[in-house]
Amino acid sequence: MADAQQGMEGSMMQANLTTAKEARKRAELDAQLLANRIALLKQEEEKAWKKIEETRKRASEIVELRKSNEKKFSAKEDFYKQKWESIRSAQASNAANRDKSKAIREQTKHSLMEQKHANAQATKQQSQHMLLQKKDQEASDRQQKLERSAYLKQRKDDAKKRLEEERLQQLEKFREDYEARVAQEELLRARTDALVAKMEKEEMELIQRLQNTQTIQRNAYEELEVALGTGSQQISSSRNDGTQGIGGPRPAA
Repeated sequence: MADAQQGMEGSMMQANLTTAKEARKRAELDAQLLANRIALLKQEEEKAWKKIEETRKRASEIVELRKSNEKKFSAKEDFYKQKWESIRSAQASNAANRDKSKAIREQTKHSLMEQKHANAQATKQQSQHMLLQKKDQEASDRQQKLERSAYLKQRKDDAKKRLEEERLQQLEKFREDYEARVAQEELLRARTDALVAKMEKEEMELIQRLQNTQTIQRNAYEELEVALGTGSQQISSSRNDGTQGIGGPRPAA
């Protein structure tokens, strides 16, 4: 009878030990899963930083593009400045030619006056004819000058207007690019903040779950120790009452 009781108690102890081993294996499995999730969190963090670096690189490229556009705009301004200087030079040359023509006409008039005494009538008619020509020429010169001035003024106004329109368009484009970059940066920052908050929350949950698992593991070992101690007491009690030993409560797993 005592040998049978001892055999049953040995079986119970073996079952308790098996249960404790299974609990330990489950705890180890939970720890491995937690390690895998933490590694995954680290990978996601590395991906997020990679995206941030790509965004910064894109912002740098946009800045370089803006500098290039500013250089092009400056070169265009220099081109129109040189063109205007060329027009002014042409105007000065035309004025010199007109002065030269005027001097020649004055000299011709003086020569005609000297010939007046030789042939008064012919000189008079010729002088009148030349006077009319002179007036016509001067009127023509004045008209051409007015038309030339109006033409140059219109060209200047048109060039100025085009430059102003291009400058306004460029400024508008720079403003739109700037607002788009600011919005993109704000969106990336919001996404990053949300991801960090989520990762922090998940990290705390993982830590809490790991602590809970460790507590369960400690409880399992404590229950095993209690079970081992309780089994020894039951062996002594079963010698007095075998029936109560068989139907008594089992130790917690």
